[in-house]
Amino acid sequence: METSKNISYFKGNKETKVDDYFIKNEMAQFLQLDNLNFLVGAGCSSNIVDGTELGIPGMASLYSGFFAKYPNFEIAGQPVEKIFDGNLEKMLETMGAILVANQVSEIDSDIEGKMLIVQQYIREQIIAGLHGKEVLDFYHNFYMKTVSRGRKTPVNIFTTNYDIYNEQALDMLAFPYNNGFIGTYNRVFNPASYKYAYVEDMNLSKDVWERAPNFYNLYKLHGSITWVKKDNQIREVDYNHIADKDTVMIYPTPLKDRTTLMTPYSDLFRAMETALLRKNSVLITLGYSFSDDHINRLILNSLAIPTFKLVVFGKSDAINRLIEMDDSRIIVINSEDKIHYFKNFVEKAMPDVQEDIKEQIDLPTVTKIIKAFEGEVHE
Repeated sequence: METSKNISYFKGNKETKVDDYFIKNEMAQFLQLDNLNFLVGAGCSSNIVDGTELGIPGMASLYSGFFAKYPNFEIAGQPVEKIFDGNLEKMLETMGAILVANQVSEIDSDIEGKMLIVQQYIREQIIAGLHGKEVLDFYHNFYMKTVSRGRKTPVNIFTTNYDIYNEQALDMLAFPYNNGFIGTYNRVFNPASYKYAYVEDMNLSKDVWERAPNFYNLYKLHGSITWVKKDNQIREVDYNHIADKDTVMIYPTPLKDRTTLMTPYSDLFRAMETALLRKNSVLITLGYSFSDDHINRLILNSLAIPTFKLVVFGKSDAINRLIEMDDSRIIVINSEDKIHYFKNFVEKAMPDVQEDIKEQIDLPTVTKIIKAFEGEVHE
């Protein structure tokens, strides 16, 4: 694998050029911490190989694809393809503002129906992109590399993504995780479940039980394509069985901040705030552009805690403003060969999986063993 030798490493506003060996050592130290948190953004679920985008399309692809499907789409009687800088989120925000303004004076009588068209398109593209094996492999390897023998608390994974790559990867590895839902047949959101712990041994004679290793809390801050609201409860079901209008997701509109104050989002954001305010907490952001004001406020408020550290893999105007704050607890990492992209982060920035841990993870499942014995699997 080709190494990266010209990586920009900002601590505060001081830039140092380092190689990926240095970054791996830094990451190895962070991965040992008990209060470890990741923020996984949209950039993690997309990958471009030989000019072809795999996984969930990025914003530019979503925008061009939408207008290829709806070339005559108009808002308030005007064609809008050239207006929103290739960004469906900006378009939805404008449409949401018109929806509110319609209450005073009608601007577009069908704006709610048009918003639903855009939202349905986004959901369709997410579902279509869920079968990107390459992207799923990145998530799989990411979780393999987060395993640490010494860590005694769960890793918190906060994500703005609606897709289920995190869940799929964790299931593949048979790592236990909590996504806030309880039940087996009827899975209902219950934030109290995040307080539960998995333990290794149910020996009741023990005074103290040890937490199960490789345990994760998964917080989907903007909802999921697998969530639906029914009977005043948030339920988790197969995404193939959800009508577009029933999906529980936060779309970018002027009401977005207000939506985050409602269940389940208020519980999820409160959990993120609590996690970041713990002593010696570190937050590592991946594929996140710092475009969500509510999340940004939670992160910036955490800087009031002297022991909090923020590690940002990314490159954008908003991230440049973090550098300009000149706070030595804020570390920003990027490079011209894009080590801050999720694929490169997993391959080049994360330490290698230790052999004994890899052997443990790669042990064949009982089902596979039985099938092999019965002659159904030949390797």
